[in-house]
Amino acid sequence: METYSIVAVTLTVTAIFALFNARVLRLPESIGLMGTALLASLAFLAFGLLFPGAIEGVCLAVEAFDFSAFVLDYALGFLIFAGAFFGDTGAMGKNRWPILLFATVGIVVSTFIVGGLSYLLLGALGLETPFLHCLLFGALISPTDPIAVLAILKSTSVPRSLQADIAGESLLNDGVAVVVFLTLLQIAGGAGHGAEAGAAGATGVALLFAREVFGGLLLGGLAGLVAARGLKIAKRDTVDILISVAAVMGVYALAWELHVSGPLALVATGLIVGASTRGGGVAEDERRHLDTFWDAVDHLLNALLFTLMGFVLLSLADSFQPIYLLAGLLVIPAVLLSRAASLALTIPLTQLRCGDTRQTLTLLTWGGLRGGISIALALTLADDMSRELVTYLTYSVVVFSILVQGLSMGGLVRRLGIA
Repeated sequence: METYSIVAVTLTVTAIFALFNARVLRLPESIGLMGTALLASLAFLAFGLLFPGAIEGVCLAVEAFDFSAFVLDYALGFLIFAGAFFGDTGAMGKNRWPILLFATVGIVVSTFIVGGLSYLLLGALGLETPFLHCLLFGALISPTDPIAVLAILKSTSVPRSLQADIAGESLLNDGVAVVVFLTLLQIAGGAGHGAEAGAAGATGVALLFAREVFGGLLLGGLAGLVAARGLKIAKRDTVDILISVAAVMGVYALAWELHVSGPLALVATGLIVGASTRGGGVAEDERRHLDTFWDAVDHLLNALLFTLMGFVLLSLADSFQPIYLLAGLLVIPAVLLSRAASLALTIPLTQLRCGDTRQTLTLLTWGGLRGGISIALALTLADDMSRELVTYLTYSVVVFSILVQGLSMGGLVRRLGIA
């Protein structure tokens, strides 16, 4: 009953925040929800400092809630599918090479740049952190979060082609980044075994990458074709919704059993099912009902996720050190610089070089938002992998990304003169 109570309270608070944002702040939903949740968490902590012990029960309940499991095991599959379901497959197809390069080469380059800069910055602050732990931070913070990116893009006038680049990259790169993160995590876990563990990690990375990425895409593609065929046969909106939900849960569970990438599998499934419904695979009224259902799921889980991200601050309160705040502020420009550098290396290899490279680089760098997936990955680290420090750094980057970068995206588009 305790888990049910936590979810019920969180949903109630989320509804209150959403109403307050809709009637008072009038900010984009994701920004307003995370901002109000963050302010509420800070106010709650301040109240706890004035009245010690008054919030102890709430803090314990928040700490007991497994945010990482909620995001990675439950919410992520539905959110990835919903984002892909509404994806612009035509524009993504035309921009497939930039998307693939940004989501693969860009992630690897960014991981090592962030890791190297973080190692130097933390060492200068006296926070001696193993280089491998800094690489883990680089891997989990490098991917742009599809949940955050898609939520913000809906409220801006970013051109369709660049929207496809940003959204398509975000849908793919989290799966690639998880593969890189898990590989580094395996090496870090076996670091005590010396060169043998490093060799095992080096020789296994190619096989792990191929199995996770290509296996996930193959599984998702087959499931998408089966689901699209089922929707065409059903001809009833309630059965259509049931088929789509079953596809999400079935594909994600099967990907787990087969040790392939669940997020990438659901990207493929969502794109195929979405394209099928818009291409005449189902009747118009069935398509509207499917759109309404997945739009509602997308909004509900996004709202819940951004509220929970604000409350993660409560679970970190006991381990806070002032130096962590300074480290987080210094890491933010390092992450932005790594994003710009990885894009600068990959943009010349694509057809995007034919446009205004400076404008494209600026918009893609600032539009690379981070979100709940990065925090969830940070919380999976063991305590001896600099978990507390990495989590604070990740939270700092995510808060800046959503509240500052997300809120200024529309103004940046106007200032760059992009139409």
